[in-house]
Amino acid sequence: MHIVPGFFVREIAGETIAIPSGQAAHRISGLVAFNDTGKFLFELLQTEQTEESLVSALMDTYDVDFTTAQADVSEFLTLLQEHHLLADD
Repeated sequence: MHIVPGFFVREIAGETIAIPSGQAAHRISGLVAFNDTGKFLFELLQTEQTEESLVSALMDTYDVDFTTAQADVSEFLTLLQEHHLLADD
């Protein structure tokens, strides 16, 4: 899975924002704001990832336990899917 093409991440006024461009701007109205963990996961998802690889990366980078990392990744992926930001091919 990965983020659908057409998004770039910018820091604006201290906020991390994913901004749609091109075709993505036609499908998505508005901007997507992230906390540090969301930004980290979103950037990883610019390339093909599995849920397991995201959990592992989150555990390594943020020194959290497996249960916390798995819950955070699952919640983040659900939000991305609900907003049609995740491609699964």
